[in-house]
Amino acid sequence: MIVGVGAVPAPVTEAATNPVLRAERLTLPGLAAAVPTAGVTSLTAGPVPLTVVQPPVAADAVLAARDGTLVARNAIAALQEGSSQTTTSVDNGTASERIPIFFEYEVQPGDTISGIASHFGVNGNSITWNNVDVLSDNDLLLLGMKLQIPSVDGIIHSVRVGETVTAIAVRYDADWRDVVAFRANGLGGDPNNIREGALILVPGGRKVPLAPPPAVVVAAPGGTGSGGWVWPGGGPMTSSFGPSHPLGIDISMSIGSPISTAKGGQVAFVGGNPCCSYGYHIIIDHGDGYETLYAHLSDFAVGNGQFVDSGDIIGFSGNSGRSTGPHLHFEVRRNGQHLDPLTFLP
Repeated sequence: MIVGVGAVPAPVTEAATNPVLRAERLTLPGLAAAVPTAGVTSLTAGPVPLTVVQPPVAADAVLAARDGTLVARNAIAALQEGSSQTTTSVDNGTASERIPIFFEYEVQPGDTISGIASHFGVNGNSITWNNVDVLSDNDLLLLGMKLQIPSVDGIIHSVRVGETVTAIAVRYDADWRDVVAFRANGLGGDPNNIREGALILVPGGRKVPLAPPPAVVVAAPGGTGSGGWVWPGGGPMTSSFGPSHPLGIDISMSIGSPISTAKGGQVAFVGGNPCCSYGYHIIIDHGDGYETLYAHLSDFAVGNGQFVDSGDIIGFSGNSGRSTGPHLHFEVRRNGQHLDPLTFLP
């Protein structure tokens, strides 16, 4: 398959408080078995809210569909070899290939998670862990569905306000030195360079089983919920919390509708990848291990570290990420464990 490689800007809604950064990502065509030689498609390093700037380059590379990840890495390394931004690796001072944090992959007919994982040289868990709408290899992968595939086995993590490399590594049972050494994270060998609102890759990280959360207080009927909880959006609920939808609830809302914080707290994360998973999203820290997540947004009205009260507008609904239509996906978590939002909302 002949693939053109280049840096192509992707439009992002502008807002004064929108902390969108540039970083490395790579978009690949389908890698399903027995794919014939196709026309030219593109590998892009467009603007997404990650951490590393990929300089524009102009070259062609031949990528074998059966060995996409290895050849793609070699192509990127070759393109960057003469770049003014090429630097040496942090390990032993030797040059190493620069690969992106993740690849974007579009599901093709006949694809399975295990097959896609084999093509990219990663474990199937690295796909299910990094795409919230894919729960197991038995799940039906929809044609055209976009996945984010980490370039090496690990976890793509949204850096919250106040988080450290060490804390992130502990969370995923990984080595903090691997996080620092992974060049696409843009830390330059110094863990203190980590930036809130970025997406980073935790090489070797895994989702660690969580202990059951303690009992929660049931919201009082009518008005605001217990502890000042309010509904984050005014549309009808289209998906409830349960076995078939185990992360949160969905609220139907047209694009651009205001989203409110469900409870007072501090904005812990603003950003995301518009391609896949949650898309643009916001995380609010409410203290005592509680946090809420607001996904598939079109724009932001707050910045990282900002304090908000119940009912404050924090963003606007959209259709970014893995979404079948404009809506708000809303989650409540405690210590990483997903809880039924209806337990808290009035």
